[in-house]
Amino acid sequence: MILKISLSLIAIIIFAVIVLILRAPKSYKVTRSIIINATPAEIFPYANNPRIMQEWNPFTMDDPTLKMTYFGPAEGIGAQSTWDGNSKTGKGQATVIESEMYKKVTVRLEFEKPFKGTNRGEYLLEEKVSSTIFIWSLYEESFVPRVLSQVINLDKMIGDQFERGLAKLKTIVESKGK
Repeated sequence: MILKISLSLIAIIIFAVIVLILRAPKSYKVTRSIIINATPAEIFPYANNPRIMQEWNPFTMDDPTLKMTYFGPAEGIGAQSTWDGNSKTGKGQATVIESEMYKKVTVRLEFEKPFKGTNRGEYLLEEKVSSTIFIWSLYEESFVPRVLSQVINLDKMIGDQFERGLAKLKTIVESKGK
């Protein structure tokens, strides 16, 4: 009797996992934006240069164990950073794969820990009359987070971090303009 119940429970769990996998989107996108009272030229280095990005990166700013390493050019295509931190920060690397001066930066993110996966981050700068709209997006293509997105509100979890980082970026850039 106990064996029958156990096998039924295992079958239900397997069925639930299969349903989650089948319902998971092929990809998803998290996007947040902020208006910064500065020109795209003043903001662009904060997205195009991995070293400078660390001044406002919300995913690494609270990790005292974080070890950052930089490779390749200082900025633009091929600029690369690797990180190794606590269980929340994880381990991985980011590589600038597209850089359109004062308009767009695309980064390939390769995670090793807490889970393996590859994502694409994108920073867009839209010039306005006396400000710039800075748009930060993450295109999630990895299997585990796509499945997790069916159970956890990853848009809120990642989006909250984006908002925190964007607020810090705004403060940094606008304070330098004064």
